[in-house]
Amino acid sequence: MALRVLAVADIHGHRSLLRLIQQEVTRHTPDVTVVAGDLTNYGDAAEIQRVLDAIPGRVLAIPGNLDLRRAFEAGIAKSHAESLVGKQIGIQGVRVAGLFDQLSACEILVLHEPPVGLLDDVGRGRHIGFPEHFRALDRLRPAVLLCGHCHESPGVVTYGGTTVVNCTLGSGGHGALVELDGDLVAARLL
Repeated sequence: MALRVLAVADIHGHRSLLRLIQQEVTRHTPDVTVVAGDLTNYGDAAEIQRVLDAIPGRVLAIPGNLDLRRAFEAGIAKSHAESLVGKQIGIQGVRVAGLFDQLSACEILVLHEPPVGLLDDVGRGRHIGFPEHFRALDRLRPAVLLCGHCHESPGVVTYGGTTVVNCTLGSGGHGALVELDGDLVAARLL
């Protein structure tokens, strides 16, 4: 049985983007929605909770560079969502891990920033990805890497055997739909 994931990033607390996510959940009926960071712009725990609780169904999330770590931890603890910080969560036999705290193998790795040079171009050849993310990809070899951060470069590319998905909502995108069925991965922007 395939696992269907709605992947989004860079909500930045915008209610219009939360309505968009709600529509995509209704349209695609994912098994889980994964939020790859930047839920808010330095929002407090109550705002983190508001954002997460506005997303229907099962939700997994990590903080982004604009999410205060303590606010994220307090807000997600009060929400219906689950944190991927420092842990791995299994869904239908697929292991989903977030950030670098999780060092064991997984099928889906969730990081806020893309690796440098992959879906991270902000224009004029300027790249804002992280070089150390290649080490994580090379070590863990996930089937899928979900990321955001770079609003200007949503997309789907392949690095080695990993499908890299920048699922940002920051550029008018609608996130991405990712389906895993055994060794098969299908990913597309919405």
